[in-house]
Amino acid sequence: MDIDKDLVARAFSKAGEEPITQDEWSEGTSNRVRVVKDFYLATILEALSSYDWTSQKKRARLVLFDDIEDEESENLTKFSFMYELPADCAKAIALSDNKDFIVEGGFIYTDSENAVLLYVRNYFTGTYDFEAVETPVIDDIDKYYTKDESGHYEKAETYTEGTAYFVIIDHDYNFYDQPSFDPSLSAYIECKLAASIVLKLTGDKDKYQLLFNEAQLIANNAQKKSAENARNRTKGNEWWINHLGLE
Repeated sequence: MDIDKDLVARAFSKAGEEPITQDEWSEGTSNRVRVVKDFYLATILEALSSYDWTSQKKRARLVLFDDIEDEESENLTKFSFMYELPADCAKAIALSDNKDFIVEGGFIYTDSENAVLLYVRNYFTGTYDFEAVETPVIDDIDKYYTKDESGHYEKAETYTEGTAYFVIIDHDYNFYDQPSFDPSLSAYIECKLAASIVLKLTGDKDKYQLLFNEAQLIANNAQKKSAENARNRTKGNEWWINHLGLE
């Protein structure tokens, strides 16, 4: 995921700070750039996982999980079916048949057959990029991965001479290209990022709280709009119902 520098510039402006210069971006070591790298992706993921942003909703038919040999993933719930959660799911909203469900780990449990999930996407590709390590640190071997003949990567458990070891690269930014956010979502992210900038760079807790509260107001209004849109899709738009005499 590329960092949207225009969005970051607006966040710095909200925080009362000068925008990051091109030289700072190129050097990449200033406190201001580090704050962005620390909080940019985390702020976006928090936004997507906390509220039902209409513009980020997506539907997908779920894949039934039936690997009974995997005891750690055994279905021990009251629900009949166990599905794999989509890799790009930030927040599960509802199933198409409105059946109850719970989400645990990377799975969703429900009594719905052929389940279709409405969710807020987080843009994760579902895959990581790996890079070979010439000399792994044996004491930290559990931080590495090994690759089997089929190309599948697994966490390394012990060190074996002659085995190739890998690390995940660009772990936090292995996402699709920069997503396009609607104005409300963009404003929310800007406020939350600005709040983090203020707290980290100046320690001004009062200004932090003001920006945090502004972000919550934006999110709450977006949540109400999302709920209203959902009701209109279900029941029909009230204005058109009245206008056309469909009551």
